Amino acid sequence: MVSGEWRVASGEWSDEKLYPSAPQRLPLADDEIHLWLADLDQPPKPLAELAATLTVDERERAARFRFPEHRDRFIAGRGLLRELLGAYLNQPAAALRFEQGAHGKPALAGVDAKTGLHFNLSHSGGQALYAVARREVGVDLERLDRTVSHAAILERVCAPREWAAFQALPAEQLQLAFFACWTRKEAIAKALGGGLASGLRNLDVCGREDALPDGRASVRQGQGQGQGQEWSVLNLEPASGWIGALAALGADWRWRGWCWA
Repeated sequence: MVSGEWRVASGEWSDEKLYPSAPQRLPLADDEIHLWLADLDQPPKPLAELAATLTVDERERAARFRFPEHRDRFIAGRGLLRELLGAYLNQPAAALRFEQGAHGKPALAGVDAKTGLHFNLSHSGGQALYAVARREVGVDLERLDRTVSHAAILERVCAPREWAAFQALPAEQLQLAFFACWTRKEAIAKALGGGLASGLRNLDVCGREDALPDGRASVRQGQGQGQGQEWSVLNLEPASGWIGALAALGADWRWRGWCWA
């Protein structure tokens, strides 16, 4: 836990491990966001079953990975996404089709695009974090033990107020503060659908004094994607040694999270 304004909210992570592709349809209220933390390092049999749900294009993309570990994690990540969304839509995983927005944000295609179901995902190492909602949503996940050059990156991505706040932090707080800020920026950029094209320096979301009581910060876009709309973002601690962030349209949402058994 970071002291002061660099807070990590552990929030509503459930101790119950669930397998989301159960026969019943998963319920999702309009004001809910569901998070799923999943292991991408799957044994051979489940991995083969997940591969069987992929399209030809997805299998060809998997085959282009140079290293088997990366190939298998891609297969697991995409297959688990299909199983998860299939559980919410009550459809077979293999039947789902996806499309990409102008900046690569994935979305459901065809008749499923009219269901109002939105999703986003992030992976780091052998873990993946999925977010499912009935509004635009973005999520990011990072390992806390990664070695990074804090100053070089933060000077490029921080707004002036954020950069000044970082420079005032003691050295022992920089690692966690860096990842808390980086994941927030990535999550809100992905929620907006612009990725890095959103301009991370324009997303002032770290160490905000006007943060809402649960630690989330609000941001209102003045131009481009999301113009005039309010978005909010908060940090998460999905597991020991990991940090994430969740961002979504509006501030009237709540989230629940599970580890995928």
